[in-house]
Amino acid sequence: MINALLNPALVVFISGIILGSIFKRITPSPVISKFLGYYLLLGLGLKGGYSLQETGFIPEVVNILSLGVFFALLIPFASYLYLKNILNPDDAAALSGTYGSVSAVTFVTANTYLVASAQSFDNYMSAVLVVMEFPAIFMALFLVSQNNKDANNGQIENLKKAFFEIPNIVLVVSLIVGYFLTIQDERFFSLVSEDIFEYVLIIFLFVMGLRVPKRMSELSGKGSQLIAFALITPIVGSLLALGFSYYFGLGVGNATLLMVLTASASYIAVPAVVKDAIPNANPAIYLGLSLGVTFPFNVIFGIPLYNQLALFVLN
Repeated sequence: MINALLNPALVVFISGIILGSIFKRITPSPVISKFLGYYLLLGLGLKGGYSLQETGFIPEVVNILSLGVFFALLIPFASYLYLKNILNPDDAAALSGTYGSVSAVTFVTANTYLVASAQSFDNYMSAVLVVMEFPAIFMALFLVSQNNKDANNGQIENLKKAFFEIPNIVLVVSLIVGYFLTIQDERFFSLVSEDIFEYVLIIFLFVMGLRVPKRMSELSGKGSQLIAFALITPIVGSLLALGFSYYFGLGVGNATLLMVLTASASYIAVPAVVKDAIPNANPAIYLGLSLGVTFPFNVIFGIPLYNQLALFVLN
């Protein structure tokens, strides 16, 4: 347990937060984090597609993919019912979509945590991450269109944008490529998804750690209700995922990753769509909460908590 908590990825992330708090002028280029993020998405997609090729669409895979879609629709809808009482419709829809979607880096960090604690899981869980991206985006656009008649006219165009945002393209294309990889391509797969992958993750987490203090400062005056939402929503989502994991008989590793997915919030794919599709939404709210509150909470405290709950309930 202690070794898992002290894995290099987590230590580097916390170090980034500390340095970012001390040296506030350190502002890493968004281009760096963007392309590091794309690489992680590429590795995840390849790993998920290759695993699906090996397992096929067996009942367990179909069940867990269906659960992913279900949560990606349920969480933004339930979140919106609460948020519309404290935010305007645009901000409520953008924030709901952000929390209905997933954080690939939180997911990868959970992978390293499980490996460090010698717990097994299936690589096809990466495919669950892919299928959870789109429903949450579409739900956010649907919710905002219900309160803005003018938005209905551009809804089709916004849906197209959602499909063709670079993070989504990288995820889907890499998943397809991974599915069709042959034995001769295994060296390429191993290089991209394993050998270099962990080093890129560590660099990315350090960069994200540097950005956390700035995002947290953007939340000044935004209200305790929003902070509470950013902390309570992951816990509620993870408990729902744990209940369904128990019902469907998932293993501890897969259940932990499903809990992490439902508990995480997007700060790459959804914000990329929201900035154009819901231009009146305030980035300081949906980015500040996802990256400044939920992301560090999940990486530092959430992942060990979700795993311990899964071990307690499922073992």
